[in-house]
Amino acid sequence: MLNRDKASEAKVEESLDDIRRELDMKIEKMKDELKEKGPEAAGAIEESLEALRENLESRLGGIHASLDDQLEVGRREIRKQPLMAVGVAVLVGIVAGMLLERKS
Repeated sequence: MLNRDKASEAKVEESLDDIRRELDMKIEKMKDELKEKGPEAAGAIEESLEALRENLESRLGGIHASLDDQLEVGRREIRKQPLMAVGVAVLVGIVAGMLLERKS
């Protein structure tokens, strides 16, 4: 269960990084168009921004839905076996403490 959560978090972070990179590239492209074409580029840039906004909304909606699904799976598992969840949390805490103690 914890590995799935970490994998989901990593996947979400990767998706967000991809979105950030894509957004940065599109912004740079728009800046270049503005420098190149000046006022004539306003229409093209407005269309690009609208397409970018729709793309981002769609992707972020998908990420949000994926996170909600993963959280619900985790909640269901905890409700099914609350003692197991507590035991796993305690075990993870002990292992983390031991690992941190070794590094000190």
